[in-house]
Amino acid sequence: MKFRFIHTHRDEHSVVKMCEILRVSKSGYYNWLSNQSGEPTEKEKRREELKQKIQKSFHESLGTYGSPRVHDDLIEWGYTVSQKTIARLIQEMGLKATPEEKYVVTTDSNHDLRIFPMH
Repeated sequence: MKFRFIHTHRDEHSVVKMCEILRVSKSGYYNWLSNQSGEPTEKEKRREELKQKIQKSFHESLGTYGSPRVHDDLIEWGYTVSQKTIARLIQEMGLKATPEEKYVVTTDSNHDLRIFPMH
């Protein structure tokens, strides 16, 4: 957003001064400018690849794996990535792990035994 502003107003003000005022690096602006060709960056490509692998691990577990187990799968598949990054991507993708076993009610209220009186 800031880079787009700088680009729009580059004829009116110095790029260096706008970068300084907006607290962004000049190199960041020029990298952004060179990546306007529409080609995804290496970082974006890696992120998409990670998302696909997260999706694969999550669905192979039938939706029961959370970030720790998905992280273990990715490490096993040769990826170097933190569990925190995996957790953030899982959240961004809207995936929510569900436990394998549902809660089981153990109270049996249908019996003929004496019931403790409530006062």
